[in-house]
Amino acid sequence: MMNGFYLILLFLINIQIQAKMYDESQLYDCKNDNDDDYQKLKLFPIDCGIFLLLQIKAPVTFCISIRIIQKFLKDFKLFGGPGDVIFIITATNGIQSIVQFSTALYVLITGLAPIDIFCDITGIATSIVFVISNLNIFLFAAYPLALVYNSLESTVKFIRIFNYSFTTIIIIIILLGFAVNNEIISLTLNGMCAISATNSNIWDFIIATVYLFVFLLFATMSIIYVFTFKKLVPKMSSIRQLRGQYLRYYQKFITFSLIMKFFLGIFSAINLLNCYRFQKTYLLPSETLQNFTQAVCILGQVIFITRDPILIPKFKHTQTSNSQQNLDSSNDTKPVEISMQQFNILEQLQKEMKKTQVISMLAGIQLLKRQKQEQIIYYKDLVINDEQPETEESSQGDLSELIEVTLSPFIPEEVEECLVVNMNNELVKTLLPENQNIQVFQMKCILYAPKIFNYFVTLDNIDIEDSFDVYKNLLKIEQFTGPDGGKSGEFFFFSHNNQLILKTMRQSEVSTYKKRLLNFAIYQANNRSSLLNKIYGMYTFERSENSESKVHFLIMKNLSLGIPRNQILRTYDLKGSEYDREVLSKKIESDLSKLTLKDLDFFKIEQQIWVEKDTIQKLNQNLIKDSDFLEKQKLIDYSLLIMIIDWKAQQQILMKHLDDQKINIIPSIKEEGIYYHIGIIDYLQQWNVNKSLERKTKKIIKMNLQLDTSAQEPNRYGKRFKEKLINRILPL
Repeated sequence: MMNGFYLILLFLINIQIQAKMYDESQLYDCKNDNDDDYQKLKLFPIDCGIFLLLQIKAPVTFCISIRIIQKFLKDFKLFGGPGDVIFIITATNGIQSIVQFSTALYVLITGLAPIDIFCDITGIATSIVFVISNLNIFLFAAYPLALVYNSLESTVKFIRIFNYSFTTIIIIIILLGFAVNNEIISLTLNGMCAISATNSNIWDFIIATVYLFVFLLFATMSIIYVFTFKKLVPKMSSIRQLRGQYLRYYQKFITFSLIMKFFLGIFSAINLLNCYRFQKTYLLPSETLQNFTQAVCILGQVIFITRDPILIPKFKHTQTSNSQQNLDSSNDTKPVEISMQQFNILEQLQKEMKKTQVISMLAGIQLLKRQKQEQIIYYKDLVINDEQPETEESSQGDLSELIEVTLSPFIPEEVEECLVVNMNNELVKTLLPENQNIQVFQMKCILYAPKIFNYFVTLDNIDIEDSFDVYKNLLKIEQFTGPDGGKSGEFFFFSHNNQLILKTMRQSEVSTYKKRLLNFAIYQANNRSSLLNKIYGMYTFERSENSESKVHFLIMKNLSLGIPRNQILRTYDLKGSEYDREVLSKKIESDLSKLTLKDLDFFKIEQQIWVEKDTIQKLNQNLIKDSDFLEKQKLIDYSLLIMIIDWKAQQQILMKHLDDQKINIIPSIKEEGIYYHIGIIDYLQQWNVNKSLERKTKKIIKMNLQLDTSAQEPNRYGKRFKEKLINRILPL
């Protein structure tokens, strides 16, 4: 069929050449200011034939493209990266095809070059689509790099925000430019309408330079992408196949696009030079070749997108996961409905990278726990710089003014100590049974202040090595798809016994906590009734093949103590603010256990914490003391986490925890067997420029200078936390 198509095309070209279509009467002089000559820029008959044939040639491809767009519009979950890029490339190619097809029809029917409103509409569409399409082809490379650079971070969100924002700005600029001066849209040298300046040689050459820059940028990014992707994704058996499959697809797509854009640039340059300088009839076919190349580029990209197994929507598929087969080998394989994104090879690759990353982190924790005390070193060469210079608002606070220290089991030098182990697959084999073939990243694993954290681990009788044992957590890792936490986008992993949580940290939080670590340690050693959720270790993992990609994380206590999720009745995240602190008004959900509720929800449902009067007083005093401490440390944005849990069926397990945690786990006086789990979490955020801008922006958006936003200076935040939250839910 393709051979027949090309034969027809060659036949038409031969007829047109024999008819002497390209003669001197068709030469357009860009230096001439005569408006009547614009008709010389209309599409040649052969160009119209090319556009019509290429658009009619692939009705199946067009239908599949429409089907993909419909699929996206029906299921907005598909707009996760790189789904939205695929959608935009498909949509923009569709728009360009419509513009080419309609322009060809216009010229054939009227015998004139496009003018007036038709030219304005198609010109605006072409100009917008050109920028957006090229931007998204760039992002088609950026998404994979963001996904594999650090598989635990949600960097893709930033790319998506940039994409949507930049796209919106481009559309607004072009529309405003046209509204101010509608003459910016005119016929280009290849007979299509777009932003043009055919009477200004300066602007013509500027536009040509932009086209050249776009091509060079596109080519450079593509080459860098392939090398960087190969570096970030190691050739491990678990991900080698996915890595190769995605690279093969991308290289085909990118090579085709580069060749097309290269020829587009050449033919465009020939047209420009012929218009301004050469004025030769034998160069006129370059206009046809430019249009032909553009049409083939659009059609080819659509075919790549709609035919590649990475992107084709699979509406029915037979699948049985290995884990499910292990759990129930008697189950028959059944056809299941699966969305397009589940078959995205890039997503599968990210999941494998994330799984390998988690296994590597757990193995690193185990190896570090086995390191001997004499292997402790100082990490002055591993210091993590803060994001901002030390100022009064970002200082580490003053412990001596706050409490009377009676117990000082730590010395300042211990904050500067760390344990380091260089992890590889051979080391990890010592942690696993002989029949387990687990692969990990080669990494430098760092545990900060091991003596200080070991003090609290021993004091609270925490078995970190068992909780994060790689072998015991394998099933959980296999089934793991999240969670990625809240607005912060941080990554969480719950240990197999649900006693501990592994949570990633931003670099600013590492620096914040490192500066205040001694203060926190002394405060918590002297205040056993503190409700600050305990941190049992702070780590940094640095991959050998990518030293710039560092993962910082901490290990902290799970306040729910591993109770099954169906026994957690309600969970509240409270800050003392009222602005944007209600969930139930936005979400219709009858099962409250599935939501993390906020301040206004709490006061509507619970009113207060219903416990014994003497317990209210103790809780009130301890929470105020903790808030004062955090205020002195110049910290903000911390939350009071309250979980209401039904322990009636788990009384024996509960008794094991109550001795050391009576302040965190308190029985309700309203209903027998119901307990409040209480603790202060997320307390490592400094007041900084970003938080100040966040507060001001929200006030401007809402046009309310008195708006009680979540972000406030430490003293205001602490005062509100005590007056509008603690004293309200625990009235004395």
